[in-house]
Amino acid sequence: MLIRRIARPLLATAFVADGVDAVRNPDAHVDRAEEGYRSLAGRLDLPQVDRSQLTTLVRIHGAAVAIAGVALAVGRAPRTAAAALAVLTLPLAVVDQPFTRRGEGVDRFLGDLSRVGAAIIAAVDLEGRPGLAWRAGHARIDRATTKEARAAVAEARREVKAALKEARRVTD
Repeated sequence: MLIRRIARPLLATAFVADGVDAVRNPDAHVDRAEEGYRSLAGRLDLPQVDRSQLTTLVRIHGAAVAIAGVALAVGRAPRTAAAALAVLTLPLAVVDQPFTRRGEGVDRFLGDLSRVGAAIIAAVDLEGRPGLAWRAGHARIDRATTKEARAAVAEARREVKAALKEARRVTD
């Protein structure tokens, strides 16, 4: 459908831009990741990570987001790409959540949540085709209908044979 061909690239644009920016200019992304990791590490007793490791992780994450965004934009495995984008954006929402800071980052957090929601919608879009549950349910109905039709045909055949036999007997 035309609307999907327009909407998917539009949705993917933000993901691709963010992913490419994380690969090319990781410093701001690393700062946010470092702040979020420190917050989580204090609560969950996580090991310390140095800045170079975090920079590598940010770049890998950015590349994965950009690749999934491009796949969504060009329509290559769009549901899988959208699901990957939703999963890859969740850590950003955790890092950007404003509850640890005083009112900062609310816009970024809401943007992350919006992206996750949009990616989830794109991931479950069946493009107008029925889903697996619907097809399985209707396959059962179709099998039952076929079985009933075969039984009706067999009964009709028996009745025709009986009528022919009776007609022959009467004419003889």
